Amino acid sequence: MRTPDQPETDGGISGSIEPAISLIAFVDPDRISAERLPAPEGRALRLHRAGAVAAIVDLVPIADFCGVDAERHLTDVSWLAPRVRRHAEILAWAMQFSPVFPVPFGTLYTSIESLGAFMAAHEATIARFLLDASDKEEWELRAAARLDDPAILDQLARKAWPEWASLTSGIRYMRLCRDKESLRDFGRAEAAAVADRLVQELEPLTAGRRNRNLDGTDLVARHAFLVPKENAAALSRRVAELNNRLGAESVELTLSGPWPPFSFRPPLDRPPLHSAN
Repeated sequence: MRTPDQPETDGGISGSIEPAISLIAFVDPDRISAERLPAPEGRALRLHRAGAVAAIVDLVPIADFCGVDAERHLTDVSWLAPRVRRHAEILAWAMQFSPVFPVPFGTLYTSIESLGAFMAAHEATIARFLLDASDKEEWELRAAARLDDPAILDQLARKAWPEWASLTSGIRYMRLCRDKESLRDFGRAEAAAVADRLVQELEPLTAGRRNRNLDGTDLVARHAFLVPKENAAALSRRVAELNNRLGAESVELTLSGPWPPFSFRPPLDRPPLHSAN
């Protein structure tokens, strides 16, 4: 990994105590002052302002992220986990006072000048996002197909195979053994259709939606919502009501949050950084 203005090296930087600028988030400087910044683990954070936006930054040894030591650090959970957790805690703290343009852990600049130049180039885009995200937070909705319940499989079989009701129990068993995967595919499609309808019911409580990649075999929908803080409790209640209404349906909803609005960050002209994740 290297910083935007750092040339590739042969690893000679290993062991260097030269500091790098670790970017945590862009925030509204009128809502967060340098005096208010926390000092996790006794290390003072800094606030760097460029026009209408400010950056929360920390100083870190550049050798932690560049050179031969970085390969070991970034695969060592005992080293990585507390630093990622600290990064997340600072983002959560900042969200209490200001909209945030969150940045992944491990985003480095070699100087405050290089960071300032990037901020100046993208000030308008970042400031517009902070305005749009004001008093909002990200929530994630997952819809999973419930396909392990025998009663649900029987219900799906009646929909998928019209002759199912007339079959004997033995033939039903053999049919399930032979065609269970095709029935599960049918069930996933049914659950996805139900999930789409439910998402439409939830959207009036949100200010934006992004589709996210599915990361499970029985996951049929995954969405990020940008939610006004005043609507968060109502959204949570509504998801619970929908799950109760679904009853024996083959889909179940899970809501998690709040999170920093990573999914809604606007694209910038060029990658400002190299990050550890």
